[in-house]
Amino acid sequence: MTEDLIFYNSRKRYALLTFGGLVFVVMGSWLIVKTGNWPLGLVTILFFGTGVVIGIRQLLDTRPRLHITDTGILDRTLGVGLIPWADITDAYVRSINQEYFICLLLRNEEAYLSRLPPLKRKLAAANEALGFTPVSVNLSGVDLNPEQLLEYILKQSAAARLGPANSLPSS
Repeated sequence: MTEDLIFYNSRKRYALLTFGGLVFVVMGSWLIVKTGNWPLGLVTILFFGTGVVIGIRQLLDTRPRLHITDTGILDRTLGVGLIPWADITDAYVRSINQEYFICLLLRNEEAYLSRLPPLKRKLAAANEALGFTPVSVNLSGVDLNPEQLLEYILKQSAAARLGPANSLPSS
């Protein structure tokens, strides 16, 4: 591969989620104004208002979410930095509620986990309880076929593990 593959957040997805959140914020306001139900109205506004803020933030975020290069894979949401192909020993797809993840089995997993802040390390440990690996690429919000990405990761990691030592000598 000579060209990097760069994937961004799905703007359509975050626009729909933001719109849906706005609808519920309006409904929460209606509950307060028309029915006087302050507790339920405030909870609705606060909960879905937070979702609207997150959705707008994601809509405005133009940074690449997933960057695949000749040397490895970088998922900005993971926070572990670039994972070289040679460090990936295996991978598989796992999903929960139509949200897909590529679970990575790494040569020296602890080296990557040590780069994470304590809270993210605890979340990585919780991932294991759900059948994920501690280092999993989250494809939620990215328009990408998980099976195709898995196939690509497995090919690249296998090729990197073979390395130049197994290539044919030039004559």
